Amino acid sequence: MFTHTIAILLYNNHDISIQMVKELRKKGNHDHILIFDNGSTPSFEGLIHDNNMTYYRSEKNLYVNPAWNKIFDMVNTTYLTLLNNDCFIQSNNYFFEILPHMDKHNIVLSSCKTRHVKNYNSFIKFFYSCLFYFGKLSQLKYSNNARRQGWLITLNLEIYKTLDYVIPNYLNIWYGDDWIYSQILLKKLKYAIYKNRYALHIKGLTSSTLNHIINDDTQKLNKYGKWYQNITKEMHSKCYV
Repeated sequence: MFTHTIAILLYNNHDISIQMVKELRKKGNHDHILIFDNGSTPSFEGLIHDNNMTYYRSEKNLYVNPAWNKIFDMVNTTYLTLLNNDCFIQSNNYFFEILPHMDKHNIVLSSCKTRHVKNYNSFIKFFYSCLFYFGKLSQLKYSNNARRQGWLITLNLEIYKTLDYVIPNYLNIWYGDDWIYSQILLKKLKYAIYKNRYALHIKGLTSSTLNHIINDDTQKLNKYGKWYQNITKEMHSKCYV
């Protein structure tokens, strides 16, 4: 029997982060949650109440990729989901559906159809619930030749950690999801993008004060990222579902 951890990296944006965790549970996703508080001010300690949750705090902001590397080593379940605090799963019982499918078909990485929104409110939820309604009622459909996204990634962690799983330490915020995906492609392992299971991602919540870190990531990728140059065509020539 496989096990699963949902790791949620939190850095400020307290209201939207707490709302996301609550909605995750309301949608029927009951697996263990790891809250990784990445130096938020104030901390999230005591702000999220859940009976199946572990809270971990870093006193300083490690940035996304170093925090993900730490999570890889902290978690020992079969599957690991890296879920952004600004990404709202819209399909009921999402993990209850996709994890057995991944397990049965030896899929190492998966994500789902995701749409960007400027904000997340009752109107947006209603609009997309109507738009996605019939797709959510049908059996799982997936593509193994589509472009993945980085806001909701589910990995077979046991298999992924047999690869070169550590994201390079010269990358802090961007390109970590590309590194993860590149390891799957290099070993020609199976991945899936679920075409009729859905999430909404709020654009623009990343603080503009981090732009210099992102620019530094891009410069270092150009300098050290031969792996990216070698596989970027295959990664980015695919279309979103």
